[in-house]
Amino acid sequence: MSNQDRIKNWRERRTARHADGAAANAIAAASAASGASAGLHGARSGWTASDDVRNVLSGVLDALASAPRESVAGRRRIYDALESELDAELARDGAPPELADFRRRQLRMVVRLLEADIRAGVDVLMAGYAPATLDADNARLCDGFDRRAQQRKQQEVREARRRASSEDVAFDIALQPQEEREVALLRERLAGIHARQHCAQPGTLQSWLASIAPLLRIQLHILQNESRIALLWSVVGPAVLLSLISSLYFLMGTHYVLGMDVPTFSLLGATTWIMFRQTVFRTSTSYVAARWLINLEPVKPLSVALVQGCLFISIYLSVYAILIGVGHGIGLITLPVRWSGAIAYVVLMGGAGVAIGLIFGCIASTWHFFLRFAPVIERCLELFSSVFFVSEQLPEQYRKYVLWSPFAHGMQLLRSSYFDSYTSHDASFTYFVTALVLLAVLGVAMERIARTRVQPM
Repeated sequence: MSNQDRIKNWRERRTARHADGAAANAIAAASAASGASAGLHGARSGWTASDDVRNVLSGVLDALASAPRESVAGRRRIYDALESELDAELARDGAPPELADFRRRQLRMVVRLLEADIRAGVDVLMAGYAPATLDADNARLCDGFDRRAQQRKQQEVREARRRASSEDVAFDIALQPQEEREVALLRERLAGIHARQHCAQPGTLQSWLASIAPLLRIQLHILQNESRIALLWSVVGPAVLLSLISSLYFLMGTHYVLGMDVPTFSLLGATTWIMFRQTVFRTSTSYVAARWLINLEPVKPLSVALVQGCLFISIYLSVYAILIGVGHGIGLITLPVRWSGAIAYVVLMGGAGVAIGLIFGCIASTWHFFLRFAPVIERCLELFSSVFFVSEQLPEQYRKYVLWSPFAHGMQLLRSSYFDSYTSHDASFTYFVTALVLLAVLGVAMERIARTRVQPM
């Protein structure tokens, strides 16, 4: 026999073996498919309609009992057939995606526990069999499903509340019929109480103005309960800064600045700027943070910010009175020449702080980290606001670097009104008032835009 004959015979034998193997594979696949079909028919009907894990376990065990000697691949086909049947049942019933995902997870959990016991040699077909961790795993699965459902509902409520706030409409919560009647009765009685107290219905300008006094009382209670040290520091802080500014001048041998004695000069700069700074910070923070108050119908974020700003202006007017009174008593501070003018400029500087704080709060309602930069901005403004010096102390060519700030004009006008020996030739009352009006208009306009982003708690 030649080599060609040997090669030919080898090829014939190889072709025959491949044909026999393909036929055997086809027979095995057919038997596996029939086994899976038999297992599917053997599964107890109705297991797909129940979310009880025991029923799911019984359905899978019934399918396995119809083909008890299946290999791993055969059991996998049975499991796939069961999952296909479950998907078809869920699609036919129109189950929500979350419920469908939960049922699939439940089936896969049962399959995983069964396979672990089968590989461990446990007889899963004996009567009363159940995996040891079935209930614990199913409880964890149900907890996750309930938690996701609760998170989804909370997200829907937040979106509905945000949509209602952006469209400036009332946000209604679904209530039970009995609760709806009780809420309607409560609203009617509250409207009657408000009408008797304020002679106005809620939502009107008169009702909004009537909410200012209760807000002021609430803020006073909060301030009292926050810290007694904070109230004490409102007096000590200006005194410390006054001492620092005065010591710098005294070290240079200066006792009068353009006819103004250094302690009083420092007092006006230190106390006014600390009032400005605290008003800015408190107003901006209250606009963003006091969301629990705006659940009350007449209360707006603007109301909370204005009340907070006016409260701190009043506090620092009292601080002024204490420091001037004590300082004059020990012969350190001189009294103002024009009380009304000095008080007016202090209040105007406080109003500027309220406007800046409102602008900062509106920006922070969109950019939540902005308030971290507020102290840096305030320190930069302090350097150019005539706190430590007035523009007349600088050479002519450098005064423009200070006089761009309207707060520098306000501080110099305050000192001009306080002292008879000093009149600022650089400060402009028109520029100062115009800047304040523009800041107030800008703050109100930004508040109107940012109002929809401040959500009640």
